[in-house]
Amino acid sequence: MSEFMKSIVQEVLQPAKKPRENPLFNGGDSRFVYSKSTVNDSRKETPNQTIAGINRPNYQQKNIQKRLAGLPENTKNNTNKNKNIYSSKNEQRIAHPKTASKDSIMGTLSKLQTISLVQGNQPLNKPQNSSYVNNRINEESKFIGQTRNGIKAWIYSGLSEKLLESFQRPLKSHSIGVILSEQSSIGQLFLVNDILREYSTMKYSLIWDKEKSSGFVLELYDEDAAKLTAAVKTLFQKLSHHSNKSLQLYKVQSPSPWLTKQLHLNVHVDGVAVLDGINQYSSILLLDRLLKKSPNIKFNYTVEKGSLLLYGSFLTISNVSDELLKEAEKLK
Repeated sequence: MSEFMKSIVQEVLQPAKKPRENPLFNGGDSRFVYSKSTVNDSRKETPNQTIAGINRPNYQQKNIQKRLAGLPENTKNNTNKNKNIYSSKNEQRIAHPKTASKDSIMGTLSKLQTISLVQGNQPLNKPQNSSYVNNRINEESKFIGQTRNGIKAWIYSGLSEKLLESFQRPLKSHSIGVILSEQSSIGQLFLVNDILREYSTMKYSLIWDKEKSSGFVLELYDEDAAKLTAAVKTLFQKLSHHSNKSLQLYKVQSPSPWLTKQLHLNVHVDGVAVLDGINQYSSILLLDRLLKKSPNIKFNYTVEKGSLLLYGSFLTISNVSDELLKEAEKLK
């Protein structure tokens, strides 16, 4: 082993003109040892050349003190100190850069923490946001109105969380609209369906009794106060207008899944119509006359206590419902 190591050292210390054979191999392509001494470097080191009139300062050396100690750099004294630090080992020991810059380092870290924890969490456009929040809180809740037959409407804005729990759905919504009627009718579902189609993103809660025992309550929730106000006023006006007549006709083409579910229709239909406000036995009388007059007409119907529901082809039920409305008005 000692002879082997000795031969390796000799190969390194005594360069030759060509690679020496590796003692670990008896032959083959991998039998030569290549070392730095076997490569002839034709490049010659040339002294640093400078051009007259051009100053090329060493910024890395000039700013070394700032990087290590966090000290300001734009002074001649700092530049001289940086040069003196690297001039001798004794002066480095005297300088003690870590001890001298402890306060500066702590100050720098303190500034970084201030930026990351305070500035990063500050909301953008703080004055605008504060004004916006104040306007929302100061918005006034309104009573829209009341009709003779007991239909009422309200709009609430900027309610506290405790008051939000008083509604059917405790949603943290900025604006809430409520429409109440002492009586429920099947025609109300058609009007609600129109509102939900027009304002598809608006959340709602509906209390509607088919037997007309608990009345009608609709709550609408939305962040846009203007949009919610428009929806509540539109529905309130339609309900008020239709409540003035004892007999009303509602019809819709391609009813929504929501409406077909409320009407308890388990099949897909092209159109739906309802004659609201007609007596059960009057509905039977009108259907009997129609079927005897036109025995080949095809449509479906459901007789309720206070309404007559028709569904099937929209063109067919549209014509049938118009004819039944005329006949029903003659029975008054």
